[in-house]
Amino acid sequence: MTLQELRSTIGGRILEVTTTTGCVVGCSYCQQDKFAERQRTISDVKHLSLQDFKRCLARVPAAIDISFSGYSEPWLNPACTEMVEHAYACGHGVRIFTSLVGMNGRDLRRLRALQFRVFLVHVFDDGTHMDSGLVTSNYVDLMRQLVDADISSLLFIVMGEVHPALVDIIPDEALLRSRPPRSRAGSGELKMVEARQQLLGALTCPDERQYRNVLLPNGDVTFCCMDFERRHVLGNLLRDRYKDLFEGATFCNIADRMNGAEGFLLCRSCEFAEPLTSER
Repeated sequence: MTLQELRSTIGGRILEVTTTTGCVVGCSYCQQDKFAERQRTISDVKHLSLQDFKRCLARVPAAIDISFSGYSEPWLNPACTEMVEHAYACGHGVRIFTSLVGMNGRDLRRLRALQFRVFLVHVFDDGTHMDSGLVTSNYVDLMRQLVDADISSLLFIVMGEVHPALVDIIPDEALLRSRPPRSRAGSGELKMVEARQQLLGALTCPDERQYRNVLLPNGDVTFCCMDFERRHVLGNLLRDRYKDLFEGATFCNIADRMNGAEGFLLCRSCEFAEPLTSER
């Protein structure tokens, strides 16, 4: 599978889940520090509790896929596997995006019993952009177990060169190679690449990320996976229905600004956005 083919599997409406505030993986291209700093000024809830996750999910139609990804490593929350099992039991399509940090053998054995839309593992690189100190002997052993497990839709992705301890473990036919994100929608100052020049006028998101929203540990829902600094908060699933997220003032303002209206719009500095031309 190519990266383009992978992107084509991520269509439709998806609710991404950020299970915790703060991440130890340390990807240089991830604006985790900015998210954590901003989130902590809003809420002192660090981990999404299993009870609150169930309350939020009860407001989300089963037709909406649940993606365990978001702004931090999902398995840094000890309840993550139970959340996955609950979403699966409720009839949601489930997607996994993980570095495996925080996961253990028992988690893996439980996950083997489920079917996934995609199970994508972010492979540690050679230390250029990630904290290679997390690649311990236990981590390497877990990666071996995962490769040997019969996990549906299992893929791997690396941004750079695969960590030396993992090179002989990751199957070449299941490995996707990519480059680091360009700018994370201008939410941080990446030195490896330049942030794009802001788009003017009407624009569109080819990936329809406006319907790939992110649930935070306190129940808030941000616009998309690029909104690390909570610039567009659509609502809170501990009090709002899922459909309310797309009928409120915030989403309506976003839609108007994507169509060319004035006002702040995070999408204007996002590398995935494209100008909306008359030919569209």
